[in-house]
Amino acid sequence: MSSTCVTTARLQGPVDAVRTVDGELFDTHTYSRMKHGDADAVDALGNQLAEALIEQCPYLVTDEAEPTLPVAYLAVRPSCWFLADVVLQRLNADRAARGLSAGRIVQVFKDSVTHTDYAASTQAEREAELARIGFELAEPIDGTNCVVIDDVRVTGLAERTVLAALEAARPKTLVTGYLAVCEPDLAASPHVESALNHAAIISILQLVPAARAGRFRLTIRFLKRALASPELPQFVAQVPPELVQEMYDGAVATGEQFMAGYPEGMATLSSLVERGEETARVETPQERGAHV
Repeated sequence: MSSTCVTTARLQGPVDAVRTVDGELFDTHTYSRMKHGDADAVDALGNQLAEALIEQCPYLVTDEAEPTLPVAYLAVRPSCWFLADVVLQRLNADRAARGLSAGRIVQVFKDSVTHTDYAASTQAEREAELARIGFELAEPIDGTNCVVIDDVRVTGLAERTVLAALEAARPKTLVTGYLAVCEPDLAASPHVESALNHAAIISILQLVPAARAGRFRLTIRFLKRALASPELPQFVAQVPPELVQEMYDGAVATGEQFMAGYPEGMATLSSLVERGEETARVETPQERGAHV
C-alpha cells in the first residue's frame, strides 16, 4: 500500500546532538516529555504536525471524504494516540468551518503488549516482537482520507506493520505523518529512539508536576516504565488518586500476562486502590448522622 510521508523534521546524527538536515538542533526535551505524557508537549508537537499535514495535504480539510487516523494499541494508549487527537482537533476545526463532517481516530487492535522496551531493541528483536503481536483494524476506513500518525520513524518496521493491518481497507488516500524521520546515518545507530525518548525524562518523578496540574496523559510507555521503577511508590504518593486508579485499570485491561511482568509495581498499585476503596466505604460523621 503506497503512502505519502509528511514530517516536521528530518534528523541526522550524532545521537548525542541530533540535528535536522537544516543543521538546527532537534528539540529533544519537548519530544521526550511528549513521549512520557506531558500534555503541554503533546499539544505543542501535535499542532506542529497538524500544520505540516494541512500545508502538504490540504485536501484533509477541504475534501468531503472524512479523515480517519488509525492508531495501534490494546488498552492503554500510546503517545501517538494523543498526537493524533491534537491533529484531529485541528483538522476537524478547519473542516467544521467549511461545513464538512468530522474525522475520527480508529483503533488498530493489538492482541498483546510486551514488557520489552521496543525503542531500545535491535532490529531483529523488533521484528520478533511485532511478529508475536496480532494487529486488526477495528472498523472500516474505506473511502476515507487515512492518516497514520506516529512520533518518529527510525527503521520503518512499525509503519510497515500498521500498513499491513490496513491492507484490506480501501481508503481514498493514505498519508503517514511523523514528528521526525531519521536519515540513514542516524537510523543506523542502535539506540537512537531510546536516546530521544529519554533525552529529558530520566525519572518518572519529573512528571509529578504535570500530573498534579492535570496536564498529564497516561501512555503505555509511561505505564511500563512506572511499573518497573523503584520510584513508583514516591510517584503515586504525590499524584491524584484518579491517576493511580487509571494506571491500575490500564494494567488490568492490558492483561494478566502483562501484569505478571511487574509484580512489585502491581502490588504497589493494588494496595493503594484497595486502600482507596476501603476509605470510600467508611462513612463520614455527616453520613452517619443522616441515618439517625
